Amino acid sequence: MLKRRLLVPVAGLVVLAAPAMAQEMAPHRAVYEVGAIENGKPTGNTPGTYAYELKQTCDGYVIYQRLRLEAAGQRSAVVSEQQTQMTESKDGRKLTFEHRSVAGGKQTSLIKGEAIISDDGTGQARFTDPENQTVSLPAGTLFPVAIARATIRAAKAGENGLDALFFFGDKVKPPQRVNAVIGKVPRRLADVKIPEGAEELVDGRTRIYYRAGFFDGEAKGQGEPAFEMSSVTLDNGVELYGTHEQGDGGIEYRITRLEPIPKPECK
Repeated sequence: MLKRRLLVPVAGLVVLAAPAMAQEMAPHRAVYEVGAIENGKPTGNTPGTYAYELKQTCDGYVIYQRLRLEAAGQRSAVVSEQQTQMTESKDGRKLTFEHRSVAGGKQTSLIKGEAIISDDGTGQARFTDPENQTVSLPAGTLFPVAIARATIRAAKAGENGLDALFFFGDKVKPPQRVNAVIGKVPRRLADVKIPEGAEELVDGRTRIYYRAGFFDGEAKGQGEPAFEMSSVTLDNGVELYGTHEQGDGGIEYRITRLEPIPKPECK
C-alpha cells in the first residue's frame, strides 16, 4: 500500500486532472493496523502498521506515508519500511515525489523526482535519483490526489467504475492503467470501527467502496494486473480500510487512529 496508488475502467469514463479540483479532500492524519491476507482472506498474522498524512497547503497537498512490516527471520524479526513524501499542486498538474525503502535499518532504494503536465495534457517525469532518467506521461495521466478526487466524484455521480492512467513515481516506468469497479460496501466492512475523537471528519459522510486492478503500461493487452487493491473511503478522502494484493498474498489495513489537520489560512 503497499504503494498507496489510489484508483480506477468499467464505465468507460476517462477522467482528466483539471476537473478533479472540485472535490474536497480533508486534511488528516491516520494510523492503520496491518494484517496479512492469503487468497483474499485474513491469516490472523499482524505484521505491521501503516501511517498516512494528508496536509493542505495554499498551493496544493503534501502526502506522507510509511508502511512498516515485520517478517520472521532466522534469528529475529526483520523490519522493513516503505517511506513516501509527495507534494501535488491543486490543479493536479505537478507532482514531486520521494520514495525510500529501508530494511534492517539500512536504505535499500531511493527514487525521487518531479512530474509536470503541460497545457496540452501530456507531460514528463524527470528523476533526480536515479539521475538523468525521464518518463513520458500521456494525456489523461493522473497523480495521487487527482485520481482520488476523480474516483470520489465518480462515485457521487452514481458511476459504477472508471478508467485512468496513474503515475506514482515509485518506478522509472510509464503510468499504469487502472481499472476499478465502484460498488456497494460489503457487509463485513459496513461497520468498520471509527476511532474515538474523529467525529469531525466522519459524521455525515458517505462510505465509498471500490476494487481496482493496476496494469503496467508497457504490458501488451490487458493481461493480469501487476497488483490489485480495494478500499472503503469516505467522500472526503479519509480511508477506513484497504487491501493490497499481489498473486495469492497481500495485506489488509484497518484504521485505528484518526485526527484532523488544520487547514492553512490563504489569501
